[in-house]
Amino acid sequence: MANSKRQKFLLDENLNKLAKWLRILGYDAAIYKNISFLQRANLTKKERRIYLTRSKKKSKSHLVFSRILLKSDDYLQQIKELRELLHYDENEMFLRCTKCNRKLYYIDKERVSGKIPQRVFAHFTTFYVCRKCGNF
Repeated sequence: MANSKRQKFLLDENLNKLAKWLRILGYDAAIYKNISFLQRANLTKKERRIYLTRSKKKSKSHLVFSRILLKSDDYLQQIKELRELLHYDENEMFLRCTKCNRKLYYIDKERVSGKIPQRVFAHFTTFYVCRKCGNF
């Protein structure tokens, strides 16, 4: 299952696509909406995360916390920018909800019948669900 030593991230609100793909890769990629930059900086320290931003102003802030300025506005290029921090592990993939970042839990196949496309139900045997938002 998931390795608790994997890097965790806090992303600016405009990095939703990157957050989704980091989650697919198994990384804890949080986006806290409607909070100040100071609160984000404090959460980054408290939760031992790396703050990801495209804002030069935020990246040069006098506040002391771990952060990375992403140069590209394309999520695939952003993933390449982070390649030194990211480690591919097939066993870690698809274990986080792409919508809300929570861990996914195994659910019996019969419990998803009628809730997902029939072609998906027919071709897969293992399913996971998010206990917070219900995403499969």
